[in-house]
Amino acid sequence: MSERDYVLRARAVDQERSELLSPSVGVFAPRVVEGAPLVSGQSIGTLEVLGVRRGLVVPAGVEGRVVDRIGGGRTRVPVQHGEPLLAISAMSMARVKEADSSETVDRENALAFTAPMSGRFYGRPSPSEAPFVSAGDIVQRGQTLGLLEVMKTFNRLVYQGDHLPDAAKVEKVVPNEGDDVVRGDVILALRSLVES
Repeated sequence: MSERDYVLRARAVDQERSELLSPSVGVFAPRVVEGAPLVSGQSIGTLEVLGVRRGLVVPAGVEGRVVDRIGGGRTRVPVQHGEPLLAISAMSMARVKEADSSETVDRENALAFTAPMSGRFYGRPSPSEAPFVSAGDIVQRGQTLGLLEVMKTFNRLVYQGDHLPDAAKVEKVVPNEGDDVVRGDVILALRSLVES
């Protein structure tokens, strides 16, 4: 955790759910998707306040699974001070893993392909064609994942990066067709093919 990160405040809604609250007015850029497990100290995204981005970190003693996220699938959401950013289930990580017994769920396996620059996301080559990738697909290094329109120029989003394995499974395509994204926004939520 950086000294510039905000540690979020948690508020219990009931015995099953808690909310993580915005520490300030700003624009929230989430880096977690619904269904993702959360643990103390994990980054959930950034909050931009007057042009300055700061990380948002899960507070100590909070863990569970994301059950709702402000803005749905949007990648940049204006928020107010104290507004709930995420709703999380109040289950322990042991119960999260038990509920997901068919797959290994841990922080090390949580991967994301992020936007290398700001622009408008398109997941298919043209409106009448099939998407480049869908949830459940296996992606490999060098594969085209989508297009990013920047100043009327279309740039291919290619699966690459030192932090990514040679191949991974697509869990979710986060932005919708035509959504605006900024550098660092999650484009694909991925899962490693290697079991730990």
